Amino acid sequence: MRHLILPFLLLPAAVFAQPEPFGCHYFHGQRFQPAPMTDAQRSQIEETIARSEIHDILHYDIHLDVTDYNGQWIKGHTTVSFKALQEEGTSITFDLLALTVDSVTGPGGPMDFDHDGEFLIIPLDPPLAVGEELDITVHYQGSPLRDTQWGGFYFASNYIYNLGIGISTIPPNFGKVWYPCFDSFVERATYTYHVKSAGTYRLHGQGTFLGETQLGGDTVIRAYHIPQPIPTHLSAIAVADYQTHSWTHQGLNGDIPVTLNAKPANMNGMISRFVDLDDAIDACEHWFGPYGFDRVGYVLTTDGALEIPTNVAYPQFMTGQPLSSNRRLLTHELGHHWWGNIVTPYVHNHMWLKEGPAEYSAHLIEEWQAGAEGLRRAVKNNLVFILRQAHVNDGGYQALSPMPDQYIYGTHTYYKGAAVMHNLRGYLGDEVFRQAMSDIQEQYAYTTMDADEFRDRLEAVTGQDLNPFFDAWVFAPGYGVFEVRNKWVVPTGAQYLVGLEIQQKLLAAEEFHQQVPVDLSFISATGQVYDTLVTLGGAMTAVATLLPFEPAVVALNRYARLNQARLDHEITVAPGQVLDPILPYVDFRLYADNLVDSTFTRVEHYWVRPDDDGLGDHVIARSNTHYWTVDGRWPAGTVLRSRLYYYGANANQLDHELIAGNEEGICVLYRSGPGHAWEVYNGQEVVAGSLTNGTGYIQLLDLKKGQYAFGKATEIVSVSGPDGPEYRPMEVFPVPARDRITVRGHLDAPATLVIDVVGLDGRILRRETAPAQGPFSLPLDLQGIPAGAHVLRVNTTDGIIVGAARFEVLR
Repeated sequence: MRHLILPFLLLPAAVFAQPEPFGCHYFHGQRFQPAPMTDAQRSQIEETIARSEIHDILHYDIHLDVTDYNGQWIKGHTTVSFKALQEEGTSITFDLLALTVDSVTGPGGPMDFDHDGEFLIIPLDPPLAVGEELDITVHYQGSPLRDTQWGGFYFASNYIYNLGIGISTIPPNFGKVWYPCFDSFVERATYTYHVKSAGTYRLHGQGTFLGETQLGGDTVIRAYHIPQPIPTHLSAIAVADYQTHSWTHQGLNGDIPVTLNAKPANMNGMISRFVDLDDAIDACEHWFGPYGFDRVGYVLTTDGALEIPTNVAYPQFMTGQPLSSNRRLLTHELGHHWWGNIVTPYVHNHMWLKEGPAEYSAHLIEEWQAGAEGLRRAVKNNLVFILRQAHVNDGGYQALSPMPDQYIYGTHTYYKGAAVMHNLRGYLGDEVFRQAMSDIQEQYAYTTMDADEFRDRLEAVTGQDLNPFFDAWVFAPGYGVFEVRNKWVVPTGAQYLVGLEIQQKLLAAEEFHQQVPVDLSFISATGQVYDTLVTLGGAMTAVATLLPFEPAVVALNRYARLNQARLDHEITVAPGQVLDPILPYVDFRLYADNLVDSTFTRVEHYWVRPDDDGLGDHVIARSNTHYWTVDGRWPAGTVLRSRLYYYGANANQLDHELIAGNEEGICVLYRSGPGHAWEVYNGQEVVAGSLTNGTGYIQLLDLKKGQYAFGKATEIVSVSGPDGPEYRPMEVFPVPARDRITVRGHLDAPATLVIDVVGLDGRILRRETAPAQGPFSLPLDLQGIPAGAHVLRVNTTDGIIVGAARFEVLR
């Protein structure tokens, strides 16, 4: 049965959504979306990369004067050391954007040059022989650019620093705004920095501190050197009134110096928010191998964050954020020291290759500190977020590689990237995954890769065929998920042979996933558990397992080995125990009306279309976007109740297609399992609030094991009226209603019906009469009936009670 209760205060969907995690470039709710790359820009990227095939940059020796803070002006000279790889190099071209070049000198003195404000072209006459090296010094000055949204060179809040990525710029590399360079992910070099500053400004830079030279008054030159070759976007300075807090971390592979740099007012806040850094180092070294730089360092800036090796730019406002947010962000940035700094994506369209593993690092520290349950929480929090938001934020479901230009900093890149890294671990297994990630760091250090090369490198170090994995999760959009379609149990002596048909369903994917390792768990009526790993693929897979007990519950992917188009939650509650009704991850509320013993419940929320196994009588529509499966071990006498919220106010919400602006007839459909038709659940209360706002909830009385989905029905059996149990339930539809309802019933003999609409205060709001015989179906106009809950009461003119029903009118 189904009836309405009065309107309620509906909490917005955002209350139940998981918060968006922090990651590189994601702060204060901002999302950055570059414009798609033009053909000319794509050609320019190729040209910039091609330069590295002719000349190899060895070292940048950067001398920079930043004493003019008020004028936001820099002066400097950079000596670029390079060698010839080919004989075709009649000139060398550097990227140098919007600065003025004063002169160019080489070993023989001044050199000719041409600078158009974007490219600095220097003739080489004669060209270098293959292997020959040359030093060229470029003198320049100007006001360095900041990206219009995020990145570039900053004079801000008494900080002077740069972030080597321009968020709204394609390509994003932004070394070119402050020194001449080959500005791509491909070209790597070592760096030495000599920065002249005055007042309280002092360079706190990358790598090793070389010393300070006093120039008189408050002007100094401080020098740093980083010996590891890094791409241009990772080269940076940070100049401010910094203090340094340092310690030595005893890492898994030896001691690692650690520094935190902040202004005096922020130092205590920074120290207090970095208490998890030691664990972050250990977690990353455990999974990715030895740390590859001379120290771990972070420096506060006004904007952030960016994975600058040994001197991560870290946003000052984070010192006022919770420990959990800082733990995620500082670990994300640390993870980049392997993924992004040691190995780097070839071009920006493969950005997930660094952002995915870095964000997964923020999952790994949760596991390091809280074990398997900590990892499962992080994985599920991430999964529910990307299922809700990735396609909304990024213009639809996107493949990870190659990512369209405008979504390279999107939710897919970061958070689905992390989900796919977890799935890779699930496919390979923990030990193979750990060894493979470390081997790639060791064998392919200081190189770039695209997704194909990442796959090939993984195959080389693991000996496994990873084409099915990459085809499903990297080169194609969407998600897959598996569900037990049929089950057979045959006793065999003291054991039980269990046969399963396991079906695969897809969300926004076109091809079934293949060779998928999935945890298969069997749970007995007494709580015994038998786990095994099965390989699934295609539309349907048959599995047979011999068990020592008869299974009461069968669960797939119980331990969140994989991120798929489903979330689940398990809860065990005993009599007398307080039950929090809000079950995380599954959009499901559970209430215990009667518990006789410990009760185990498993709820699965599938983000895919339910099976088309038919619709029962009076059902006119069923959700095509999601459904639930409820199972468990419920002792006899257990009475549970549930509440399901529907959200369909806009096209980004799961129930929009079903509701389409009209909630008339909204209900919950039920079936005991796959293969059965969807019927209207007998025992539900609908709380709509309004028929047009797209939101409401439905209470399920006396919850059953089986499957549930939202739907619409033309008629529903309602509850008895307020005048006593002698009134039999009647069929009234739609419920809730706006302008009219239809009343259905049956008379054994011809009669004239008296149909009353009664308010909850007992007043008769309308009375109509109509002749009827046998089965009848009578329309009733609701014009003039006020909004709210009412009772329909039907008698005959000679006093025979026919029935009653509750309904609600919404305007």
